[in-house]
Amino acid sequence: MQMMHTLLVIATTALVLPPGTSAAAQSCQNIVLPMKGGSIYTGVVRNEEYRFSAIVPTGKVGWGVSSPAPFHGFIMFLDGSSRYREGDSCIDFSVRVLVSPPEERPEKAAARNKAKAVTLGNRRGWEEVDREMIGARSFTVVTVLVELPRPLGQAEVVSVVLISPTDRYVTNRRTFDRFLSDLTFW
Repeated sequence: MQMMHTLLVIATTALVLPPGTSAAAQSCQNIVLPMKGGSIYTGVVRNEEYRFSAIVPTGKVGWGVSSPAPFHGFIMFLDGSSRYREGDSCIDFSVRVLVSPPEERPEKAAARNKAKAVTLGNRRGWEEVDREMIGARSFTVVTVLVELPRPLGQAEVVSVVLISPTDRYVTNRRTFDRFLSDLTFW
């Protein structure tokens, strides 16, 4: 299985990260700006085009782009009442087209101890954990990428990113792991 990987992405959720910029530096607040007034997801989210289902945890809300834009993911806030743009912790679930130079491919990152192989349901993927400072606050960012088989060899992946203040990482990681364990692909 060949999969491209990097944090420099062309994102179909309208999030484009400049070179050298991580998801946390963009922050949960900035990821959702294009989703205001968009679709709301709760419970089981099933997508036939990308052939997966996910479960939004009880009490949480997934915020996605509005119609007629096609489905490309959603973001869930983990703090507070799950209202739009409330809190510093989030899970960004999206379908992305990745652009990657050869040295950034997952197998190269794994060799540098940056990424590890993971299994989500019946799919193999890669997980990378980074820690960084935003202002005076420490954040932990977990990125999981799973390749989606697509017609015509189109390279797309499901990207699931946890952005969490490090002091709340253990609690947020449990929610993230539960979300990942409920992902199903066919």
